[in-house]
Amino acid sequence: MKISFISKMAWQNIKSNRKLYIPYMVAAGTTVAMFIMMSALLTNKFVQERSAVLTSLFGMGTIVIGIFSLIFIFYTNSFLMKRRKKELGLYSILGLEKKHVNTILGMETVIAGSISIISGIIVGILFGKMSFLILNYVLNFPVEIEYSIGWNTFGLTIALFIGIFFLTMLFNITQVTFSNPIRLLKGGKEGEKEPKSSPILFVLGLLSLGAGYYISLTIADSMSALTQFFVAVLLVIIGTYLLFTAGSIIVLKLLKKNKKLYYKPGPFISISGMLYRMKQHAVGLANISILSVMVIIAVSTTITLFLGTEETLSIRFPAENKLTMSPPDMSGEELEQNAEVLYDRVEQYTEEQNLQIKDGVKYQSVNLFGNLKENVFNIREIRDADGTMLLLFPLEDFNQMSAEEYNLKEGEALIYSNESSLNLDSFTIAEKEYNAISLKEVPKMIKANTQIVDTIIAVLPTTQDIDEVLSYNNEQPGNTKTQWQAEYHWNTTGSEAVKKDYATEINGITQADDLEVSGFYESRETSRQEWYSMNGGFLFLGIFLGGLFTIGALLITYFKQVSEGYDDRERIQIMQKVGLDKQTTRQATHSQIVWMFTLPILTAAIHTAFAYPIIHKLLMIFGIMQHKLLILCTVGVVVAFALIYWIIYRITSKVYLSIVE
Repeated sequence: MKISFISKMAWQNIKSNRKLYIPYMVAAGTTVAMFIMMSALLTNKFVQERSAVLTSLFGMGTIVIGIFSLIFIFYTNSFLMKRRKKELGLYSILGLEKKHVNTILGMETVIAGSISIISGIIVGILFGKMSFLILNYVLNFPVEIEYSIGWNTFGLTIALFIGIFFLTMLFNITQVTFSNPIRLLKGGKEGEKEPKSSPILFVLGLLSLGAGYYISLTIADSMSALTQFFVAVLLVIIGTYLLFTAGSIIVLKLLKKNKKLYYKPGPFISISGMLYRMKQHAVGLANISILSVMVIIAVSTTITLFLGTEETLSIRFPAENKLTMSPPDMSGEELEQNAEVLYDRVEQYTEEQNLQIKDGVKYQSVNLFGNLKENVFNIREIRDADGTMLLLFPLEDFNQMSAEEYNLKEGEALIYSNESSLNLDSFTIAEKEYNAISLKEVPKMIKANTQIVDTIIAVLPTTQDIDEVLSYNNEQPGNTKTQWQAEYHWNTTGSEAVKKDYATEINGITQADDLEVSGFYESRETSRQEWYSMNGGFLFLGIFLGGLFTIGALLITYFKQVSEGYDDRERIQIMQKVGLDKQTTRQATHSQIVWMFTLPILTAAIHTAFAYPIIHKLLMIFGIMQHKLLILCTVGVVVAFALIYWIIYRITSKVYLSIVE
């Protein structure tokens, strides 16, 4: 057969079956648009400049959308093939060989796939740009966020979806090749066989879901959350698909065995209807559940970040002004002497401006990484998330921050750990043993540093003790050289405008050329706009992704309802012909629809609840320590999304009922 004839026949088939192909291509094109918009955020300038964590999360999201695209396109393709089986069987009866039917079918896939990919890319570009323009205008953030798509993104999108459509083509050809024409002729009207329950898949689903939940519930710190988040997400996705496909069938069969419940007109229709088609539609329900979770998490976390900006600033800046010095190859005493020169200049300028310094705190510290084994801290270069951070403070500096005055003898150390179970009698560092005195609390100024990773704070008697630890560390082969760090935190009197001018001048003073040790100065007031811009950008992206995933959920729901409507119409008409009244069938189909819509949103809410611990740990990286704000935002988004989902349910259920009746 000539390629021109095959192309003409394939195109004619698509036009003849446009009621099937148009929804299919719209659905596939939308997944292409979703993927290209998601992957475009990976190379977005705002995302890359603001946060490596965000880039990593968008990378995970792109992989999830890619997996979802594969499943969803296969899901919609199965409906298309089911309704075309009679036509394909007729070709064989009329004399076309299977290889010719397969060639035509392959060409149809090429045409439909090409239209879907091209239209999806165009929609992705236009919708992305339009969304960014509207959100930039409505939210009015100080920094405008641009939307752009690089050539790598185009290449990745085209390659992925060519691969997906190629797999669907192989699947379709296999169905034709291994089916006889008579079966194909009856295939369109062939009812679904009662699916077999699979306890093995059900158990695997429970184990996978349980493992994902376990990771979230037992995550130790923020760095572990970052490394294990994607693993937990994949486990929950796998568990969701397995439980919807295998678990739902087991539950429905148990309901069927309940004779008192099952042999009533309403339950009989709804339970049997769901049971016989759950094998196919469970995937759609799982897709909706996963997209719903993505909407809830994307929007709730970014709203939390934006509303929690002041909390982030208060943690990053315990006082209004922060000056940091960290010169290499300098002892603690040498750093203290050089730091005092800079501190004096700051205090002198403050006095000249008729301002007063309040709540001034000066201290020095050393940060190290390693592992604590029994009572011995082994210093090493950190390479994974299971390490422990060690903060060393001289006693004199620690007392400046603390409300309580501590005293230490030679060979004693104050020890604090963010692991409440840690209780040491002795503490060995750099081959020197100290008698450990436990601290129940540490000053608020340094406590924020203990939230992200496993942390031990050790207060040693003198700076010389810490110098010995530094020398030991720097002499070890393979260890990164570490140095002292001096910090000065203080508040000043004056208005906001005065404080902004003051911050500008102080920044110049700390960088003066005649200083042996210059400092890095930050101000809460001057940083406020930058943090609101960054967190506002995150909110922008959260709303964008939330809208994107909501559209995906709406599309799947609509496609699913239309397909189910056509599948159920003949079955319900037969029931009415044998005497079942219209009101009973309507009530039964209504309860069936309610269950089909309730399951995904309930699943999404449960997933969100179990994801809360790991989400909170991730937000701690951005300075969100309190639980109250995240809980309120999450509950609010769940309620808002449930309302949107209810509206979707009302619209699509009317479409379903109009088809059925």
